Order: sequence, then C-alpha cells, then structure tokens
Amino acid sequence: MPDLKIGVIGVGHLGQQHARILSSLKGVQLVGVVDASRQQAENIAMRYSTTPYTSHLELLPKVDAAIIVVPTRFHFDVARDFLEQGKALLIEKPITIEPEKAYQLCELAKSKNTTIQVGHVERFNPAYEALCDLPMKPRYIRAERLGGFSGRSSDTGVVLDLMVHDIDLVCSLVQSEVTSVSGLGVAVLGGHEDIAQARITFANGTICDLSASRAHPEARRRMDVWGSEGYAGIDFITKKITLMQPSDSLRYLAESAPGKVDAGTLNSFKTDLFANHVETRTMDCSRTDGDQLTWELLDFVQAVTLGVKPRVDGIAGARAVEISTMILDSICSHRWEGASGNTTGPWDLPYSEGKLFHNLNISKDAAA
Repeated sequence: MPDLKIGVIGVGHLGQQHARILSSLKGVQLVGVVDASRQQAENIAMRYSTTPYTSHLELLPKVDAAIIVVPTRFHFDVARDFLEQGKALLIEKPITIEPEKAYQLCELAKSKNTTIQVGHVERFNPAYEALCDLPMKPRYIRAERLGGFSGRSSDTGVVLDLMVHDIDLVCSLVQSEVTSVSGLGVAVLGGHEDIAQARITFANGTICDLSASRAHPEARRRMDVWGSEGYAGIDFITKKITLMQPSDSLRYLAESAPGKVDAGTLNSFKTDLFANHVETRTMDCSRTDGDQLTWELLDFVQAVTLGVKPRVDGIAGARAVEISTMILDSICSHRWEGASGNTTGPWDLPYSEGKLFHNLNISKDAAA
C-alpha cells in the first residue's frame, strides 16, 4: 500500500508538533506544511524535510488527507475546500465555532464518503482510557480544567478553548441526550469569558458539573466520577486513576439496613472507614510507547487507510460544540442580581463592594 500523503495547515505552537510526528510515522508521507507566515512555513518545512506553502489551496491537490490547525474561525472555510475534493481531515478542536457549520461539514464528508476526525486529544489519555474500560455507569461527574493564560486561542473563550474537552469526554462516557444546561462565566482579561462553570443534565439522570479557567495560578485537570459501583478519580496531568469501592460488608450494610446502622458501627467509621470498609487502589496509567498526540494521529491514519470510524468523529466534535453553545447562551443570559437586576453575562458584573485586602508597606528593617 502506498504511503498516505498528508499535509499540515497551520504550523504554529501545536501544528508544528503534528508535523514533527507525521514526519516520522511509518506509512505516512508529509508532503507539505502551510502557514500564513512564509518564514514559519519555511522553517518548519526545512526542519522536517518537506515543502512549504502559504495557501492551503496550493497544498490541496497534492494530499490524500490534511490536518487543520489554523485559528478556529478559519476551520470551516479551509475544511470545506478539502472535503469538497474528498480529502480526509483531522480538524483540531473545536471543529468550528458554530454548531450549524460543524454539522454542515459532517454532511459534506458523508456525501463525499470521506473522514472527519476532531482533535479531542484527551480521549487518548491513558487514564481516561482506563476509566472507559471499567464496568461503571456514571451518575454524577465533576470535572476541572484550570490553567494560566497561554495567549493562544484568542478567537474563542474558555468554554470552546478548554471546557470543550470535558464536554466531549462526559458525552462519550454518559451516552445519553442532554436535557438541560446552565452556566455562568466571567471575562477577566477582556474579550471572551476566561472563567466558566456549567452544569449538564442528561436524559438518563446523570448530572455533570464542569469548571474551566484560563486565569488560574496553577494547572489542574481532573475528573471525578461517582456511580453505584463506586468512585473513579482521574488526574489528566499525571495520568493516574484512583478507584474506590465499598467492601462487601459495607455494601451489604447499606443495602440491607439503610438508615438503621447501630451507633457502635457508625462510631467505628470515624477511624476505620477507609481502612476497613472502602477498598482503594491508585494506578499509574502512564505509557512509554508514545504520547497522546501520536496516538491520535495513528488513529487518524488507521481510519483513513482502513476506512473505519475514528475514535472522535465529526459528529462527536459537532455535538461538543452544540453543547458548548448552549452553555455560552446560558452564560450570556445569566443575571447576577436576579430577575430584577440589570447586570447580565460575563462582561457586565455587579458593582464591586471594595477591595478584599490592602497591600501593606513594610520597611526592609521591619521585615528583617
């Protein structure tokens, strides 16, 4: 089988990582890279022994497939050009800004019998993969995705930049229709919302609370899942998963005599609940055979060459954007002071009551 001819469109911070990995993948020929900056395109092309372009239209006839890593506002137009020619695409998340355009791309891909994969790379996190393998039906999910301001993805807010990862993850876990969403958010740095909180309720009764921030002093990416089977907690950064489940005796106690546990047993829980009644295990799911972006690209190559469905197809990406839009609508309509108030949305906050604290001017002598 001849090598799959792939190009990368947009070789900034993330796109050049796609180019790096593709340049060494077996069965792949990196035939070109595209960037609006000619100098950037030439630098990356020289580094990975390929051809530079400044327009995606120059690359289009030379490839079987492409990776789109341009700013989100350009995703639709670039993707449409390639799909109309039957080219397979991996589009970085979010697939588009508007859900209507995301579904349009999916319909176009279907009509051309080609593939769309969306770059929700956390689906390839080994800790999340371990969670998916558990015999567990989530009933309540809480996710946090917090970090500092990177200066990238400035054409979207934190919902489409960060929270969309967890929206995709919980949709994949729960496998049920969304019945309602609510959210609130704040624009800290100007422009789009930078901090957001959302609640998603699914038709099967599962509830998910999501927090996202790109104005946080430290990085934190976690997901906690509760079900009848027990608890699973993921640290996406360390790739560890912690599992807890009730012992057989505790499960029997809860099921046979709810609300009727004797005082002595209840008192013993103060000291030995987690020692004797809750079974706990923490597993390091880290792997040494690559990284998430490599596994995502391998999944894309397999989908294109074998004609199989990728792990995150266009419909999954479109659904994540659709739910993100519902959350953004709720954020923009949130009334901070109730129905009678006039302050609404992430930019129009209530009047400040004052500073929480004042800086103290301490002399060097006093500090010593």
